[in-house]
Amino acid sequence: MPIRAASLLLSSTLLLGTLLPAGAQASAASDELATCLEQNITAQDRKVLVQWAYVTLSKTSAAKEIQTIPSSKVKNVEAKVEKTLTNLVLKRCLKPAGQILLKDPKNGLQDTLETLAVRLARSELQKRSNPVLPITITDLLRR
Repeated sequence: MPIRAASLLLSSTLLLGTLLPAGAQASAASDELATCLEQNITAQDRKVLVQWAYVTLSKTSAAKEIQTIPSSKVKNVEAKVEKTLTNLVLKRCLKPAGQILLKDPKNGLQDTLETLAVRLARSELQKRSNPVLPITITDLLRR
């Protein structure tokens, strides 16, 4: 697959990705690409991807009640993640990306990004030394 065509596909999917409804469970090809991306990210790539996940969640009405991120910052993060993903897909994960193109060109990348975002969020939560919430299951059951 020529780099320009792959880049165009990735760009188009990223731009449309936030407009599409969440897909069904990720396919094996999507999971394979998510795993490849996760295993091949640098610390800087991880930072950009976590920021993208945060910005994406910030677009929900529940998140907007807490904090609104200026559109200029959102655009900046989205531009960075597009560049990061293009680099990852074309240089480090081309084979699994090719499988997405063959098996699920419509939803494959979206499913991959959803899976990757969940994995990165889980990883970030697990790094915290304090519990996410300062309660236990016993506290909940007593109420």
